[in-house]
Amino acid sequence: MKNQIYLIDKPSNMTSFDVVQTVRKAIGIRRVGHAGTLDPFATGLLIVASGPFTRLVDLFHHYPKTYLATFQLGVSTDTDDMTGTVQAEKNISGIREPDILSALSQFEGEITQRPPAISAKRVDGKRLYRVNREGVKVEARPVKVQVHEIRSIEVELPCVTMEIECGTGTYIRSIARDLGEILGVGGAVKSLSRTAIGPYKLSDAYNLTEIEPIPHLSILPELESFSLASDAIEELSSGKSVLLRDVFLDEGQKIRIFDDYFKKMRALCRVTMKGSVGCRIQPEKVFSA
Repeated sequence: MKNQIYLIDKPSNMTSFDVVQTVRKAIGIRRVGHAGTLDPFATGLLIVASGPFTRLVDLFHHYPKTYLATFQLGVSTDTDDMTGTVQAEKNISGIREPDILSALSQFEGEITQRPPAISAKRVDGKRLYRVNREGVKVEARPVKVQVHEIRSIEVELPCVTMEIECGTGTYIRSIARDLGEILGVGGAVKSLSRTAIGPYKLSDAYNLTEIEPIPHLSILPELESFSLASDAIEELSSGKSVLLRDVFLDEGQKIRIFDDYFKKMRALCRVTMKGSVGCRIQPEKVFSA
């Protein structure tokens, strides 16, 4: 079946596009995409979609992401991680654990951060990593991001290890760099692994030698699901609305529609009208069997 979602444990020294290429070859389908880029040096959970399910990728971006990160203090690099060129080194003998914990607390909540100079962020339509590696120094505008929580902090200088749960668009490398700037000694990411994306965990992911899709019922599990007869699904496939009798949902609510006894997801729909006999749904995304 071409419509699938895969949870991949990305290895280090591969780009997210490299993972997509590998999945394409493994499953024999060209239409493959991913949700949420991981830096080449980073490891961990990458969500990959195939076939028409690539149209679901934008919905996965809204999930919070959790990372296990280790920062190295006392060093600054051009990439804000330890794979880059060292630009400065400073003595950290005066840094104490309470200083680090106090500084990290400043990164929780809605914060403004400057994306790394070597990143996939676009400035004037061009990727920063391409522009800056060509010798033209360009900085991205600061952006607001959400850091939900920094927890499980372990300090073993010069390194600090922690879990970071954050919203989309957050650069962990920027947190490492900015933490080092607050402490006055510089900082860069030493290692980084994404351990969760919303309800999906790294422990459930497959490596690239044993790719298996997740069950359709596990896709966007926070949405309510309904199984419809084939004639109703045909109506949705034609772009028509369908009445769900004796079902009462809020207008604007998104739901999943399945056939085959909840084995295949066939549509994402939105409730357009709530009445006395049920609610009417309109298809937003429809998928072939």
